[in-house]
Amino acid sequence: MLAEPLIDDETPSFLLALTSSVGEASSRILARALEEWGFIPGIVGFGGHGSTRRARILGRVLMERTADQRSWLAERRGWRQFFDAQVPRQPVLVTVGCQRRITFADRGGYIDLTVEGHGLTPGWHDAWMQVLHEGDLHTLGIGEGESLTTQDALRLSGQTGHGSQRIRAGKPVCVSLRIAGDNEKYGVVSDIDDTVMVTMLPRLVTAAKHSFVDRVSSREAVPGMAGFLTCLADMAHRQASAHSHASHPQTKDKQTLVTSAESTTPQTCVDSQHEALHAPLIYLSTGAWNVVPALRDFLDRLNYPRGGFLMTDFGPSNTGWFRSGFEHKRRELRRLARMFPSMKWYLVGDDGQRDPEIYAEFAREHPENVAGIAIRSLSEIEQFMSHGTFECLYPDALRTVPSSIPVWFGSDGDALGEHFRSVF
Repeated sequence: MLAEPLIDDETPSFLLALTSSVGEASSRILARALEEWGFIPGIVGFGGHGSTRRARILGRVLMERTADQRSWLAERRGWRQFFDAQVPRQPVLVTVGCQRRITFADRGGYIDLTVEGHGLTPGWHDAWMQVLHEGDLHTLGIGEGESLTTQDALRLSGQTGHGSQRIRAGKPVCVSLRIAGDNEKYGVVSDIDDTVMVTMLPRLVTAAKHSFVDRVSSREAVPGMAGFLTCLADMAHRQASAHSHASHPQTKDKQTLVTSAESTTPQTCVDSQHEALHAPLIYLSTGAWNVVPALRDFLDRLNYPRGGFLMTDFGPSNTGWFRSGFEHKRRELRRLARMFPSMKWYLVGDDGQRDPEIYAEFAREHPENVAGIAIRSLSEIEQFMSHGTFECLYPDALRTVPSSIPVWFGSDGDALGEHFRSVF
């Protein structure tokens, strides 16, 4: 009998580590081959979120011809978003407010950096990423985590002088960043698959068709969910404003939208200066990071509220043959609780997978960080195609949620919104 696969095992396996090393070497070889064909290392910015003290920035280094952040995926069939060439260990300069930090992508080309002391005010901002030439950094003795001096910044911009070594760099890529103020006490976390987008993930054949055959622009939204999430985020923002007025009755609630701390930055993110501010919103999903460019286009086109993304990666790592979506969501929720210790989150998901179980556990562990739980109820047919029964596998999971935390259900966004308005 075959052994059970390792899923997020804490003890690294020699075979897994070897497999990951082979995969990294293959990616390096492919990147060098593509470079001969006119490709260059580029960055796809996933976004970021944080407080006025620290911010988390996410992105990925891929081989590309033009710096379009794979925006063309929206009009292509879904399988194209899963085929790319990542660049392992690529050095990257990350600029967040007044801070510049050098980091290196991991073996999958991913960048996940937390920057402290950025000096940004609450609202939407533009952070920046650009690839750096590894050989130039080695010559100058600059390593990971270091910040660039003024002279280094001049070299990076090409203003070299008196024989100084220039740092070759790629074009800066804009990454949208949401900074939450100390007075913002409420936010929203939402699942994606079958919560905001009809993926029919339980139906394997239909899910495969949606993911690999259909054009991304033809995907269907869950009815009413865009309006519900907008209402929820706006209400959470009003709650924060009311809390601020109650705490500081002599002050007015002022939120400033800032796009960049660098006035000389050559470009800005689309619509970052003209969007009404709502409560922080995070789209938390077990889906792959590859789909973020197309997913962002889908959400914008259907008027979903703007938010950050916390996705996952597929395939083996040095600790598991498969990534656990369950553990990914648990880990990210706990990380949000650590980054925003005084914030309460409205958790939105569906009962087709394990959202009720995950949210109930988080509510028990961190009741001070949960404002409410909203669950979209899948139809009986969807439940049957998922696990062979017409009923949800976790009907009692939410019964363990502390009584002080409201829980409501609905078949779509309209039903959830109606129930929400009746409760609140």
